[in-house]
Amino acid sequence: MVFLKYIRLSLLPFSLLYGMIIRFRNFLFDIGKLQSHSFNVPIISVGNITVGGTGKTPLTEFIISLLKDNYHLALLSRGYKRKTKGVVLSNENSTAQDIGDEPMQVKQKFSNILVAVAEKRVDGIQAMLSSPQPPEVIIMDDAYQHRYVKPGLSILVMDFNRPLWKDCMLPAGELREPIKGKVRANIILVSKCPFSLSQQQQLNIIKKLNIATDQSVYFSSIGYQKPFSLFCTHAELKESEILKYDVLLVTGIANPAPLHQHIKDKVKSVHSIQFSDHHHFESSDIEKITAAFEKIKGTNKIIFTTEKDAVRLKQILHADDKISSHIWIIPIKIKILNNQNKEFTAKITSYVKQNKGKR
Repeated sequence: MVFLKYIRLSLLPFSLLYGMIIRFRNFLFDIGKLQSHSFNVPIISVGNITVGGTGKTPLTEFIISLLKDNYHLALLSRGYKRKTKGVVLSNENSTAQDIGDEPMQVKQKFSNILVAVAEKRVDGIQAMLSSPQPPEVIIMDDAYQHRYVKPGLSILVMDFNRPLWKDCMLPAGELREPIKGKVRANIILVSKCPFSLSQQQQLNIIKKLNIATDQSVYFSSIGYQKPFSLFCTHAELKESEILKYDVLLVTGIANPAPLHQHIKDKVKSVHSIQFSDHHHFESSDIEKITAAFEKIKGTNKIIFTTEKDAVRLKQILHADDKISSHIWIIPIKIKILNNQNKEFTAKITSYVKQNKGKR
């Protein structure tokens, strides 16, 4: 920890330089020297200031579930770590390598929505609006710093465990832009909160955020859902049975600690293999996972992984592979705290209703 502290201190000059560049870029957008494009379709942006997993994808899926029955939706993402370039509109043959793991996860869950990826979001939106069935609502994932598109509703996600005011700019810290950038958000969602978060703690956070009068702050927690099998769609794992199992937890996400904490008291033992965030699994990785799984003694053993990792694992595994039938996925959903779910969803649906049909 001391060594890490000195490394961060040594990087501070670079953080100051990076912060100056980002401040100047934001200034150019603010005065109109760099142009933000508006479109005649409701656009909801979900993003963050902190790098890594803050809970954007669960929120994106929450919004899609909220709107999908009433509108033709589209998701636009950069498609982080995909193998393609430019604008790619997904189809039934798309893979995680084509569009990225998180867009692929959304496409598998919500097959009726249009999913597109593009480094230049303006090009992505233009391509979607020119498609045979243009979307009525566009959700932009991880687009808070992509200011070339002006969203109608901007939601900033902040991880409860990594508050903005305790961090600094990259590379010494984990902030993509100065904290002042939060002023562009219509809604700030504090994610990954403990269910026991007190009213006083919430008030302290709101005070620290120093929000404007036209901004709203909501708090949410992650709810882990019932595990389901990667390949055996009819298989069922009862909660009472999980206690008997030794678990190998396989993750390639930014912060697997909360998931590890969630399952450790629910199973007999937990063994972990961690890969880098968005890691593309190869044959050697499967061999490593298989060897670690076989090393666990006993017959009651299973593999747990996340939805995002499952998308990438399924690209290389086959149903008859040695470990395939042992892999179980733990999905997550967000829960808005303080009985404010109706209020939170009303802000989203009201925005869409008021702005739909302007094309």
